[in-house]
Amino acid sequence: MEAIFAYAANHPLLFGGLLLMFAIVFGYEMRVARRKGTDVSPPEAVALINAGAQPIDLRAAAQFEKAHILDARNIPLGDLDQHLPALQKLQERGMLLYCDTGGTSLKAADTLKAKGLTGVRTLRGGLTAWRADNLPVFSGRKTRKKDNA
Repeated sequence: MEAIFAYAANHPLLFGGLLLMFAIVFGYEMRVARRKGTDVSPPEAVALINAGAQPIDLRAAAQFEKAHILDARNIPLGDLDQHLPALQKLQERGMLLYCDTGGTSLKAADTLKAKGLTGVRTLRGGLTAWRADNLPVFSGRKTRKKDNA
């Protein structure tokens, strides 16, 4: 133990760098542990959607019209509170929140969980990761025939 204190006293910059790196790694691991079980990879998201989960696109309407996941609902992040009653009905089916890169959807998931909603998952990496896995995206606001019936 004395050797550690002597090293820290003789090399303050190196020791400070070591402590900083430890703090960064610890913070990252805590962040990953907090998200565990809520964010899913694109292949896991496909399985959730096939099992009935509702994809919810948190991006602006213009971005949604350019590209979105099949059957996704567009609820921009700013309008999330207005759609709480509809989202509560989706709890049993489950919800898959996504945005461009995944950061916004994590914040939205935390907000919904704080309001008591369950069954909320996020797409790790957002639509960017979805596209990177060569999964299909659709454009426009067309509804499928089953939605019109």
